[in-house]
Amino acid sequence: MSQIITYQRRLGVIAAVAAPLLIASALVARADAPPAPPRATAAVTTAATATTASWNSHVSCRATVTTLAKVLGTQRGSLGGATFAGGGFKPGVPDRRDITPPCSVNGVRTLVELHRVKMGSCHSINRDGDWTCTVTDPTATKRPADLNHIHIENDGNFRAAHWSQADPPGGTLLDVQGFVFWDPSHTTKGWHNHSGWELHSFTAWRHAK
Repeated sequence: MSQIITYQRRLGVIAAVAAPLLIASALVARADAPPAPPRATAAVTTAATATTASWNSHVSCRATVTTLAKVLGTQRGSLGGATFAGGGFKPGVPDRRDITPPCSVNGVRTLVELHRVKMGSCHSINRDGDWTCTVTDPTATKRPADLNHIHIENDGNFRAAHWSQADPPGGTLLDVQGFVFWDPSHTTKGWHNHSGWELHSFTAWRHAK
């Protein structure tokens, strides 16, 4: 009987000594193991930014609050204007004449909101009913001129539907909303900043806060 007790005590001592060694060994093995692969997440093609409701009651999309620099990007074409490839919200809406364009294309939002930009004078162009203006960012003084201007148009179909505000006052600081659009037919035109990017339709404005 005494031999059995002695044997059991020895087993207890062995277990007491072995347990910490096994735990330490497991911890080392875990530390040496390669990290687990990250879990798959949904692709996000536009950097996470704040969005706001449209100021135009006829537009259901939410606007992405961004800057003119992010809309145009930094890539310059042969004439100095912003390229399609460098655009921050490409491809933009597929049809500038659509008064209810999609709120996103290929996962990229189409309606943007710019704060404290300077509005140039606006005037009617052609016979399609469009009114056009130019917007600049007065704080981006180090960017080339063609990368700090964007052509915006208050579309004739928008105006015909009576969905437009009054034309904005030129020479003032405004906050604006509009749909990003790429017009490949004007990339060689200086009045279009040697770039196809524009806001069309330009949907709303307010005096800068």
